[in-house]
Amino acid sequence: MTQPVREVLAALIANPAADHHAIEISNESGLPLRSVYPVLARLEALQWLDSDWEPLDVPGQPKREQGWPRRRWYRLSAQGLAMARGALASARANSPVPSRWRAAGETA
Repeated sequence: MTQPVREVLAALIANPAADHHAIEISNESGLPLRSVYPVLARLEALQWLDSDWEPLDVPGQPKREQGWPRRRWYRLSAQGLAMARGALASARANSPVPSRWRAAGETA
């Protein structure tokens, strides 16, 4: 699993019931949008994410001005949440973390 996938999944899992916009995920993960969008597309293709476009007019809120693009919102699906938690746990278990730092030249 690549680091950008880990970062995006961690941002989504932090609040799994919420709708997330790519800019929010970018801010939370520290990744540029050019890294976030391909990860979101891949996760959506795997059906780990549900997505929808922001409505143009929401009752009780001011109308969106013309010229502003609608946002696409992403949310972990039930299956995606379980798969993401498992994938992150597996990635953490398999990441090479030294048990202690070694002095220069020390081999064991």
